[in-house]
Amino acid sequence: MEGKYFEMPFTVLKLCGRWEKLMNGLSSNTPQSPRNAFLDVYGRTVAAFFQVRTEDGLLIALPEQFTARLDVHLKKYLAIGKASLDKTNLHAFLVAGKGPQEGTCISIPEKNCGISLSEFPPHDMERMGEPEFLEWRIENGLSLQGVEFDSEMIMNTDWQDAVSFTKGCFLGQEIAVKVTRRGRPPKRLVRMAFVSEPMRATRGDFEVGEVKSKCLSEKRGKWIAYCSIPNDGLEIDGGKIIG
Repeated sequence: MEGKYFEMPFTVLKLCGRWEKLMNGLSSNTPQSPRNAFLDVYGRTVAAFFQVRTEDGLLIALPEQFTARLDVHLKKYLAIGKASLDKTNLHAFLVAGKGPQEGTCISIPEKNCGISLSEFPPHDMERMGEPEFLEWRIENGLSLQGVEFDSEMIMNTDWQDAVSFTKGCFLGQEIAVKVTRRGRPPKRLVRMAFVSEPMRATRGDFEVGEVKSKCLSEKRGKWIAYCSIPNDGLEIDGGKIIG
């Protein structure tokens, strides 16, 4: 699938004005990182997004279905902080492999791919179908809000690299710190391999988790799935955690 692309169902927004001060107090990561998130006071995910800094602002790419939630979350802070959040004409394209040629677009580095922000699809590349994109995502460990998680506590997901504990205080930080440093997240989002199609995440007669997404991996010759399971180090019936 290297060299193929998929247009993600994302909206690309731009933060302008005094956006740096706003992000410093509200977002869970620094502007230099490719991933970031806005959390509520309970450490739950409002929006998890890809980002890239530009000369005059910050571009944010997030699933379209969460833009209204983000607008509500940021409304009062934008007014107080004298910053603005506007929709752009850009689209988000995942480009498998090395990503688009440097200089042809704005690109965010990701796991085995690049997130290309552009008005037009990449040139001279084949488009992935949705089943192929799903398989690529699970195979390469790229979970998305709205598919594998929603308003889950961010530390229960595999987007923990969207959280920095050295950047300074941010909304939801206290809960994230308590969960991480005084114990461990109660759940975790992991990829698992199964010989047969997984329908439920069980241990014996008990359903202990959820199968969030799944596909038959051509590369592995097995079913692979994103599962939300208890963070107790124990396996799920028929499944083996993969890195």
